[in-house]
Amino acid sequence: MKSLTAEWVQKAEGDFIVAQKMFRARKHPVYDAACFHAQQCA
Repeated sequence: MKSLTAEWVQKAEGDFIVAQKMFRARKHPVYDAACFHAQQCA
């Protein structure tokens, strides 16, 4: 994989992790942030 592609994949994976954490938060889920990061991931 090219280094630039690897950077984009790494950023997408980070956005996916953040989206999951925002969506699954027990006390204060932040759905708009989860949606934003899911969109960035895609």
